Amino acid sequence: MKTDVLVLGGGLTGLAAAEALKDSGLRTLVLEKAPEPGGLSRTARAGEFLFDLGGHRLYFSKPEVRAYTERLLTGRPLLRPKRSSAIYTGGRLLNYPPTFLNGVLYAAPVLFSKGRKVSGAKPPATLKDWLDGRLGPRVHDRYFRDYTKKVWGLATDELSPLWAERRIGGGFSVKTLLLELFGGKLSSKENAARFLYPERGIGELPAALLAAAGPNTELLTGAEPLELKFRDGKPAALVFSRGGEKKTAAFKHIISTIPLPALAGLIPGFPPGLAAGIKYRSLVVLFAALRRKKALPHHWVYFPDEDAEFSRLCELANWSPLMAPGGWLPVTFEFFCDEGDACWRLTEAELLARALGSPAFSRLAGGFEAGPAAVERLAHAYPLLYAGSEGPLAAVKKELAALPNLQLCGRTGAHAYLDTEECLLDAWAAAEKIKKAL
Repeated sequence: MKTDVLVLGGGLTGLAAAEALKDSGLRTLVLEKAPEPGGLSRTARAGEFLFDLGGHRLYFSKPEVRAYTERLLTGRPLLRPKRSSAIYTGGRLLNYPPTFLNGVLYAAPVLFSKGRKVSGAKPPATLKDWLDGRLGPRVHDRYFRDYTKKVWGLATDELSPLWAERRIGGGFSVKTLLLELFGGKLSSKENAARFLYPERGIGELPAALLAAAGPNTELLTGAEPLELKFRDGKPAALVFSRGGEKKTAAFKHIISTIPLPALAGLIPGFPPGLAAGIKYRSLVVLFAALRRKKALPHHWVYFPDEDAEFSRLCELANWSPLMAPGGWLPVTFEFFCDEGDACWRLTEAELLARALGSPAFSRLAGGFEAGPAAVERLAHAYPLLYAGSEGPLAAVKKELAALPNLQLCGRTGAHAYLDTEECLLDAWAAAEKIKKAL
């Protein structure tokens, strides 16, 4: 097989890169290891039900990206829900972003309590340093310590401050938190009051990208990369397996959105062990169709306390009516874990018992009748930015930078905690570099 551009990974970023190349005259081949494209932005099915692999909403800081996304999804019904999320802790629901009442009852007593000292004299080495320096140790202990451990499997003093810089924002402080608590300007675009959401699930976005990529793009699913072949010091062909047969695809340019250790394993002579420090956090998504009296009034509910083994649930009826057909009120539960650990290996029945039988969910949901269920396991859901991860990541990227026709792209491929908008921008940048190389 011959193509101009080979894209490894048929998730959102890979398909966005292919779509961005459609007018270049270049042929693009997208290889996806899974049976279906979409990656983390796939909408899965469980019989008559649809569910995302975790809650995905579309929000933007750049008007041009929003306009592009709306044009792309023309003809696919697009909802504009008002965001509603909450934290369930201590037997109470705390709205997030905070309301004035929440601030008075929960956050203000911690913010204004004696002994809360904020120190930011030196650059933070860990996430705990970052939070302590902006909010003080009492806020850290009350609102960040336990949930962070549950989600990442590491304490805040074991995580890099880069996570906070990316997801909370470098300008976050007591001042910005107080503005949020008492009705001022929100400090992050993630806290926007409304968001866009495709009526049939976030999977409509990668589907629209693939449709828009046109006839010059070919997608092959069930394709497992095996080895890169080099010519004149550059990757020139990929050997991959599909349907029990080995095939070879020759190319001029390559865009990789797959995990960095997987990419390193395709390169003969790549320094052994160099990519061992690149780590990802895994996610098990449990879908459960339930019959209940009424839905919770939120899109998400977060669970930092120990009375729930899962970290978050999504109330699907609030995302789109199509997610809750026939009077059912289904939810998805998110269990963060590491690939291959005890949680990763739990069966569907065991996950259901732990989710539906948890004291926290029982208190919130009241009585219910359980129906169909499904499980999805995502091995590389989030880049794990542990303290000290900057060194291994820089070393791997330096090694790969020596390959002039290779572009790293997206959350997984670039090992960067990017949201949907940022993944689109990253894909466009990679496509633009290839166009300029023509």
